[in-house]
Amino acid sequence: MKKLLSLALVLALVLMAAGAVAEVQVISYESRGVQVPATVVTPDGVEEYPVVVMCHGHGGSREENVGFAAVADALAAQGVASIRMDFPGCGESTESFQMNTLTNMEADVLAAIDYAKANLSVSKVGLFGYSMGGRIVLELLANGTPADAVVLLAPAGDTTNLKNLFGGEEAYDAMLAEAEANGYVTFTTIYGQVQELSKEWFADLQKIEKPAEAAAAAWNGPALVIWGSDDEAVSPSISESVATALNAQTQDATGEGHGYGFYSEDDTVRNTVANATADFFAANLK
Repeated sequence: MKKLLSLALVLALVLMAAGAVAEVQVISYESRGVQVPATVVTPDGVEEYPVVVMCHGHGGSREENVGFAAVADALAAQGVASIRMDFPGCGESTESFQMNTLTNMEADVLAAIDYAKANLSVSKVGLFGYSMGGRIVLELLANGTPADAVVLLAPAGDTTNLKNLFGGEEAYDAMLAEAEANGYVTFTTIYGQVQELSKEWFADLQKIEKPAEAAAAAWNGPALVIWGSDDEAVSPSISESVATALNAQTQDATGEGHGYGFYSEDDTVRNTVANATADFFAANLK
C-alpha cells in the first residue's frame, strides 16, 4: 500500500458542468522506488466515489495539453474521481526516457490504484487509456489487473501497426538492433520529440503480440472504445478490432486525427471524447 509522500499543490475549482464542485490535488506517489508526479481530481460533497486511472500516450503527459483535464473535469461533474500520472521521461517526470518501458508504466498504474485505495474513498476502479496508454490498459487486463470498466481512446492494440509509427518494420528492426547493441537508440517522432528508446522498451513490446485478444481472454467487463476514421497514428481498423475483441461499445470521434481535439483550439471533438468517457464510467461504475 503506497503512502502519500509529497503534496505539491492543492487547488479548488468549480466545474461548470452540472454545477459540480471538485478538488484538484497535484501530488506525487511512490512507484518502483521513485516519485511519480500525478494529479488527483475528486468530486466534492461525495462520501464515496469510483476512481478512473488515466494513462497518457507515448511521449505525452498527464495533461495531454488540455485533453486529460477536460476528461477529468467531465468525470468529476458526474461524481467520478480520477488520477493521472506522468510516465517515465514525460511531463514533470525526473526520470530518463530510457526508463519509459511498458513494465515501468504498468507498475506506475498499479501504484496509482494502490495510492487511490489508500488515500481516497474509492468504491470502484476504472481504467482510461489513450493510444499507448490504451495498450498499457490492455496488457494490465491481460495480466489479471482487476478493473470494473475501461475506456480506450485509439488504443495501440497491435504491434505490427505500431511499428508504422517508427518508419515501418525495416526501420523498426534497425532501431531494435541498435538498441540491443548500445542499450538504447535515439528516435525522433513524427511530432518532433527526440526520445531514447531502451532495449527494454523493445523487449516489452514483444511480450504480448495481440494485447486485445489477451485482455479479452482474461477480462470480460464493460468497455468503450473511442476512435476516429481520420486517425493517422493508430489505424481505425485496429481500434475496431479491439472493440470487437472486448465486445465493447463504440463512439465515433472523427475530426481531429489522432489528437482528438486535445491539441486543438476547437473543443468539439475533445468534448465528444470527454463526455462519452464520463457518461460511460458514470453508467458502469456508479
